[in-house]
Amino acid sequence: MNIWRQLLCLILISSLLLGSEALVIAEPAASSTSPLATEDEELHDILQSSLSIVEIDKEIERIQARQLTLQEQILDTELKLYEGEDAIENKRKQAGKVLAAYYKGERIDIYLSILKSKSLEQFLYSLEMIEYILSQDRRLLDAYIEDYEALSSLYEQYATENEQLIAMEQDLQNQRQRIVELEQQIDTQLNGRTDAERVTLLIEQLIQFWEQQGIVQVRAYFEALASAMNELPGWLQKNSQYFSYKGFNYTVTLPEDVLNQYLQDYDPMFEYFKFDFNEGSITAYGKRDEIEIEITGQYTAVDEPSNYIQFSMDELKFNGFALPDSTKQELAEQFDLNFYPNMLIKLLRAKNVEVKDDQLIIELKLAL
Repeated sequence: MNIWRQLLCLILISSLLLGSEALVIAEPAASSTSPLATEDEELHDILQSSLSIVEIDKEIERIQARQLTLQEQILDTELKLYEGEDAIENKRKQAGKVLAAYYKGERIDIYLSILKSKSLEQFLYSLEMIEYILSQDRRLLDAYIEDYEALSSLYEQYATENEQLIAMEQDLQNQRQRIVELEQQIDTQLNGRTDAERVTLLIEQLIQFWEQQGIVQVRAYFEALASAMNELPGWLQKNSQYFSYKGFNYTVTLPEDVLNQYLQDYDPMFEYFKFDFNEGSITAYGKRDEIEIEITGQYTAVDEPSNYIQFSMDELKFNGFALPDSTKQELAEQFDLNFYPNMLIKLLRAKNVEVKDDQLIIELKLAL
């Protein structure tokens, strides 16, 4: 969407939120090289940066919440380590005595007691005693080994949790630095404008519109898409004309118009939403009322930690404004837009996926 269409959208936002007191932006001149065009490009940058600050600030809150949870886990692990080290020391000493007894030959006497038996009753009693002593020795040694392995596992868990905490802290610092840079950029841009108050008001309107309606609609689309993708393997089973095989190799060929029809049949929301298959990438675009959403990404075959077709989001736009990576990551974590071949047929694995000739082509193989 070009800058003029974005500005018209902002006028509509202003009208929705402020009624008759909404600000009106002048009709743009025809030439794209005019000074007004340059100012409006700068306005777009200011508004997008302001929206990014709001979303990055939310990511900072999420990181801080995860940090608190992880810090509690680390404290719990530290307590378990302390208790485990104390308990294992006693078992280590007991295990050491058992091993020393075998090393010094102190257990030979129990075997000699068999030779000293003068009756069957004494013989059986000696066997019972030997079995009891050996089982006790094994129990002590096994308990020590078990506790040692558990303690080692706790040490690894503790190290992993600390590494995660360090990574979170670095991420937090990066996000805060990004906000500082964006705020400085906005301040510089506003200082150079004679309409700084008007732009500040537009920023407030955009953020309010995003938080009250925009993010709600974006989540609704993602939730519906995730649900539709989860049901897609079952739909393909019933529509076998898009599913072919040769030997152990299978191919799903899904035309763009077929996928769009499937989505519209699945949920009326997709009447305003469609997929465009480009060479190597996919764009999902929807506009309803005053909210416009555009998702650009690509599908790739992934083997680890499991095999599936992963959708990677390259860009997410709301009313022409690109949302930051933190927002994309949060939505990707909450809503699964991936495709799982084993939901189509058990033991199927993804080999390759490509987009060409307005078709999504997924190559699969049967893993025996």
